[in-house]
Amino acid sequence: MLHKFWVITLSAMCLGGVTKAHPHVFVDARTGFIFGSDQQLETIKISWRYDEFTTLVLFETLELDQDQDGQLNDADRVKILEGETNWPKGYKGDIYLEVLGQDYPLGRPKAAAVMLNANQIEVSFDLPLSQPVRVDSTPIFLRLYDPFFYFAYTIVSAKASPELPEDCEAQIVLFEPTAAESVIQDKLAALGREDRLEIENAGRLFSDEVQLTCG
Repeated sequence: MLHKFWVITLSAMCLGGVTKAHPHVFVDARTGFIFGSDQQLETIKISWRYDEFTTLVLFETLELDQDQDGQLNDADRVKILEGETNWPKGYKGDIYLEVLGQDYPLGRPKAAAVMLNANQIEVSFDLPLSQPVRVDSTPIFLRLYDPFFYFAYTIVSAKASPELPEDCEAQIVLFEPTAAESVIQDKLAALGREDRLEIENAGRLFSDEVQLTCG
């Protein structure tokens, strides 16, 4: 199972009923970009850290840390990564790369790892592009969002790793709601866990973005 539906199912089991407010799962995300020797973008680096409650849900339901030493062992990591990176066909992992106004196809996670960071589960992996792409002064946009707005991703700043080419810049643009968008957010906050969203691709409306330019 992929991480989204997996966590939704586990949360519902633990909470035992309808919980108010969308979104329900909060993720701090970090991004990075890997360029090839020809200065073309080849791979995106992704990490996401789950909120404390979701981490607790995963620990309890997946029966992690059975020896109670406060650490994840190899078996724990296998359980987590199976749900986080073994994506079914057609699932994008809530990760969207826009090149020249078009959604750019990405591959599947590689070099995945999981750790505890401040007692919160953090998963990281590399996501290769289907084909390398040259980046110029026209921004390429990277966004992380759940179309159904069950998951809320906040892109947090971090030192570029690996370092970008000298003439490239990655700028985080955080979502700032307009008055109209604030009204929509208030309506979504009133929805229960099992309520259907009437807004198509709602998560896209509220997503942070990374703007990558070169040259």
